[in-house]
Amino acid sequence: MKIFVSFVFFMTLLFIIINPTHLNAQFNTTSPTELRAFEVKQKLQSLMPLIKVEYQSESTIVLKGEEDILVSINGTTAPFWEAIDFMKHYGYSLVDVTTSGMGSQGNPTRFYAIMTK
Repeated sequence: MKIFVSFVFFMTLLFIIINPTHLNAQFNTTSPTELRAFEVKQKLQSLMPLIKVEYQSESTIVLKGEEDILVSINGTTAPFWEAIDFMKHYGYSLVDVTTSGMGSQGNPTRFYAIMTK
């Protein structure tokens, strides 16, 4: 029972933190040329904590989202696609979207977005 209550509390807290209604206003706060690569990563992760930067260089970034976490908190994978749109704002273009995993509890499906400048 304690685990369930902790899980519900954690999910509620995350939902409040990443409520997508707050994201649109925050996308246009800084021009793309003002941020360096590490600053883009920090800004992305502060706005969308469920999306991780798996890899980053000056010209490439790989975003990672886990389906089970995204769906359990938001009921959709929309934050993953919003993160892609966010990175487009900073000059990245989507090259490919790929998945890994089997969709099971031990091996959940993970989405990867490969983007370049």
